[in-house]
Amino acid sequence: MNSYVRGLGLVALIAFSPASVSAHGFGQRYDLPVPLGLFMLGAGASVVLSFLGMGLFVRKKQDSVDYPSCDLLASPLLGWMGGAGFLSVIRALSVVLFCVTLAAGFWGSENPDKNIAPTMVWIIWWVGLAYICALAGNLWSLVNPWSIIFSGAEALYRKITPGGSLSPEQPFTESPGVWPAVGLFLWFAWAEIVWPHNDLPLNLAVAALGYSIITWTGMFLYGKEAWLRRGEAFSIIFGVMGRFSITEARVSGNGRNEWRLRPPAVGLLNTDGMSNSMVVLVVLMLATVSFDGFTETPLWHLLRAWMYEGVIWVGRDALLVADTIALIAAPILFLGVYYLFCILMRAMSGSALSTGEFARLFVLSLVPIAIGYHVAHYFSFLFIQGQRIIPLLSDPFGVGWNLWGTAAYKVDIGIIGAKTTWYASIVAIVIGHICAVYLAHVTALRALDNRFAAVRSQYPMLVLMVGYTMVSLWIIAQPITGG
Repeated sequence: MNSYVRGLGLVALIAFSPASVSAHGFGQRYDLPVPLGLFMLGAGASVVLSFLGMGLFVRKKQDSVDYPSCDLLASPLLGWMGGAGFLSVIRALSVVLFCVTLAAGFWGSENPDKNIAPTMVWIIWWVGLAYICALAGNLWSLVNPWSIIFSGAEALYRKITPGGSLSPEQPFTESPGVWPAVGLFLWFAWAEIVWPHNDLPLNLAVAALGYSIITWTGMFLYGKEAWLRRGEAFSIIFGVMGRFSITEARVSGNGRNEWRLRPPAVGLLNTDGMSNSMVVLVVLMLATVSFDGFTETPLWHLLRAWMYEGVIWVGRDALLVADTIALIAAPILFLGVYYLFCILMRAMSGSALSTGEFARLFVLSLVPIAIGYHVAHYFSFLFIQGQRIIPLLSDPFGVGWNLWGTAAYKVDIGIIGAKTTWYASIVAIVIGHICAVYLAHVTALRALDNRFAAVRSQYPMLVLMVGYTMVSLWIIAQPITGG
């Protein structure tokens, strides 16, 4: 009896602890018009039907990634967006917002609701910018403040020392791959999901300053462009998301900037230069956002209580240790499952390619799934909590300013309801998986000897995607339907 009572106590303690409060909920419950299982079966069936359609109608093997596109900057209506003046203004605003956010974290109000730092970091930057990069284009490559500030420092150094270089540009050999970015993104995921009091402005400012020092040090040692390609986690993450978007930035043969409109997702067909570390980074991206959603389910609270008992000997940090172990275990589990299905794909196709080559070839087909889940998971969070930026822009330090006349704005929690969130989530997840099926099918046609081997290789991938579609909907449904 005592052990039973103790178990109930542990579950209650963990389920209602502050760290477990949903950061993305909106306090509404939605009763589904049909059982959740039917939604899950319908979504899975949509993915199966898309696979059948791809097998019937997408048969041509493509040796290169060719797709129609047009330069938006060639239009008289949009040409001004490629001008040096406009780009300079955008970059300057990015640096100003970065500096204001950092300063507010150090010297502004300690109340997260009155300080711009938490809203800017977690909602506008991480969630909002990811939406823009994935759906519209890689804006981060233009507004990255670390890159802009370092470029300014380089330009100043060249004026002081003509012909000199701020960076010794030590060789960045191929062996590290993007492992520095993997480590930094895992650190970021831990800060987002596990770190206690991650909404306190001072904590965020210290973390942002630490990341800035690491980034600028990497740029100094290896050169700005090398570090952006290999070490700066968000340049790589947002860049991968940007491959899905409907636009891409290019430099033409005559050196003119181009901003080209293209079909969605086609940028993910280019798998040149994929490394094992990139495989890990993409899977990590998918696993961490899925784990974040899983932490809002009743099953997680039970699992968390069980893990807590296993590490209770640690003492006061036992809950933190349990959460950290779970966060690290999630990408390991996802990676193991992905490689298992790559083994099955290789066996079904009869290909001479290795399992590692299969993993590198098909990992980018997982990106639409990660984007679809990111959109679904953060949908209400962005549109409800994101409204906080309106008053905070007028009073970023929480000291009573009203710079732009918006300080009195109140968040409208009814702008997005649970029903809208649910159906938007279904659409995002299903479309993400259908795009993933298309990418995997086209990649198989390009990589394998014949169409029949390509189709056979996709049977295991279809099982994986259908299963993950259904699991994703179940996770998304828990906070919406009340578990």
